[in-house]
Amino acid sequence: MDGDGTLSKEEILQCYEEHFGVPITKKEVDALFAKIDLDNNGSIDYTEFVTATMEESKLVTEKRLRIAFNMFDRNGDGSLSSDEIKDILCSNGEINPEDIDKIVKDADENGDGEIDFEEFCHMMRVLTDMTK
Repeated sequence: MDGDGTLSKEEILQCYEEHFGVPITKKEVDALFAKIDLDNNGSIDYTEFVTATMEESKLVTEKRLRIAFNMFDRNGDGSLSSDEIKDILCSNGEINPEDIDKIVKDADENGDGEIDFEEFCHMMRVLTDMTK
């Protein structure tokens, strides 16, 4: 993951087993991209990733949330700082960094300045309910 806010086929091949615990083949990555890369630009951006994780069953499951959380938690400390979230969501210029600060503040239920997995789950379920 090169920090550009998108996932390339190469990045998926390199990191899939590390993040998901199972290896993936080039053929499987091609099939994945055929379904998820909606604009066919050769990379999966944040919107495509969220759409793919939400659309399959229209439910936000703990497994999917854990996968998403682990992708954001770049340093692996079990919590998300606003900087980790900004690294992914703001790199392409579509999302304002100040908006991320507000999201983190709103989601940070225990006031420690970071989002733990439980807070992340709550935040994503609220966001999912808002889009129904």
